[in-house]
Amino acid sequence: MAVRVAALEAKVGTKTIEEQFREQAELIDRLFTYRFEEFDNKWDAKFEARLAKFESRLESGFDAKLAGFESRLESGFDAKLANFESRLESKFDARFDTLEGGLETRLERTLETNLEAKLEAKLEAKLEAKLETKLEEKLEPIRTDLAAVREAVKIILTRLT
Repeated sequence: MAVRVAALEAKVGTKTIEEQFREQAELIDRLFTYRFEEFDNKWDAKFEARLAKFESRLESGFDAKLAGFESRLESGFDAKLANFESRLESKFDARFDTLEGGLETRLERTLETNLEAKLEAKLEAKLEAKLETKLEEKLEPIRTDLAAVREAVKIILTRLT
């Protein structure tokens, strides 16, 4: 045992126990770091591969669910939009028909009144002009005959007197 103690004392030299523990701890730490770096690198490679597979499965599952959700959302939106368009169109058609009917009636009345007045005025003017013309045509021979009768009456009256 004395030999062993002497060998240890030669190895340790003048270092305190605290210094010896510190050296041992640093040595253990370096060894620990070296070993775990190797393990860490292997584990990182495996982890990256598994993570890539997991991300791929997650993405494909997410994409499928998202596509399903988008499809359901779009079909629901399309159905609601079609329903809304249908209701809006029927309301618009009803109001337009009401408005159109009211406008047609008012327009017909206004046009009828205006047309009647204008037609009456035009017809009256044309009738007057035609009547005057025809009357003049018919009265002309009567005037001529009347003038002849006057002349004859004058002659008769002058002879009688």
